[in-house]
Amino acid sequence: MNQQKILISTKQDLWNLQNQVSYQIEDNCHFLKLIDETNQKVIEKLIKQQEKLQILITKLDYFQIQPQVNYLDQILKHQYQYELKLSEDLELPCYRNRIFSIRFNLMYQDQIVINANKIIVELEIWTYDEQPKKLSHNNQGESIYKGCQQAFIREGQGRLNKIQIKEVSSHFPRGQFVLVIVPVNDHGVIGNQKLGEIKKEQIKPLVLNEFVVKAKRFSNRHIPYFIKKDGTVTMKPI
Repeated sequence: MNQQKILISTKQDLWNLQNQVSYQIEDNCHFLKLIDETNQKVIEKLIKQQEKLQILITKLDYFQIQPQVNYLDQILKHQYQYELKLSEDLELPCYRNRIFSIRFNLMYQDQIVINANKIIVELEIWTYDEQPKKLSHNNQGESIYKGCQQAFIREGQGRLNKIQIKEVSSHFPRGQFVLVIVPVNDHGVIGNQKLGEIKKEQIKPLVLNEFVVKAKRFSNRHIPYFIKKDGTVTMKPI
């Protein structure tokens, strides 16, 4: 009788052990399945990242092969019949939100040209960089300009009045801007020109390098430097 009870007890223990083993196998299978799914997701993400990297490498290869055109260099190297030049020295630095003006003349071989047609010019601000970027907004997303951005050239003379720049140049590469005054409209001069009519494409833009805009003007700290009429820049204060 005792032997039978022992057998029954042993059988029950074995059943319990079998159930535990079964549960462990089931849990381990589930865990391994989760690991496999996680690994699969990781592999998929890595494949996508690899594809993105390949696209980026392709683009970089393209830009290395294709020479980059510097807009300002292009202006300087192009051949023009006429050019815009300052009519007076321009005092710098300028200050954020403070009004200043730029006077300029339409020139041909150091002589003022009297244009018969109206020519409109526009002020542009560019970063002083290896690949300059044209700026239209400041770091707050607002227009970088306030006041006059366009002007007429009449009888060879032009003036941009009440210019205000709403950003300091120290927030950009090299701490300087490049200002460019570009002819944008010649009022439809097409084909054969009448006497005194000048096409906008014939006029070299005025490029003002090393243009600094500071935050505030303190009378005891304002040490001026100048962009001269010939385009040279006097020594800036350290």
